[in-house]
Amino acid sequence: MARRYGSRYTRKSHTLILILVSAAALLAAFAVWKVYSSIREYQVSRDAYDGIILETADRYGIDPALVKAVIWRESRFRPYVRGKAGEIGLMQIMPDKAVVDWAKRFRVPVPNRGALFTPRLNIEIGTWYLGNALRRWAAYQDRLPLALCEYNAGIRRANAWKPADKNGRVRDRITIASTRSYVDAVLARYEEYKKNWQKKYPLKGTRR
Repeated sequence: MARRYGSRYTRKSHTLILILVSAAALLAAFAVWKVYSSIREYQVSRDAYDGIILETADRYGIDPALVKAVIWRESRFRPYVRGKAGEIGLMQIMPDKAVVDWAKRFRVPVPNRGALFTPRLNIEIGTWYLGNALRRWAAYQDRLPLALCEYNAGIRRANAWKPADKNGRVRDRITIASTRSYVDAVLARYEEYKKNWQKKYPLKGTRR
């Protein structure tokens, strides 16, 4: 009886081990598939809006690589993202700020919030808003960091951080850590996109 019991116990143990190993293998395979799918989805999505970016950036005289870097930082190319403060879409535009300003400038009705998730309209408004910031700080050597400060933290804070000397540096004057991190991240990604842009779109130049 003891031998039979031991044999049955051993078979059950082996069966349980096989079940656990199989389950672990399935979970591992599923995890690998999810990671691979996420990477593939990101690789596809990050280039999905290049045509719109090129067209819109050209219209407002902005380097398309900069627009793309802002989209990367704001939404990781996900068009239906909502921010904690109400920001919407690819470029995380503010319905009660950038959108209203854009509508007033072009004398058109303010779009409803659902329409703001549309990539073309979202990139249109976000790029126009970014272009305004770049022109505002055109006389400063660090016009890109200042424009990004304005885009991220608003014109009042950007004004507070501008250097007295227009050739002065901006980064160390930024008092909000998240904005400083934002500016660093966008500028780093901008340099990366500039290097790759000509390989993909040799007929489209980049501009500072």
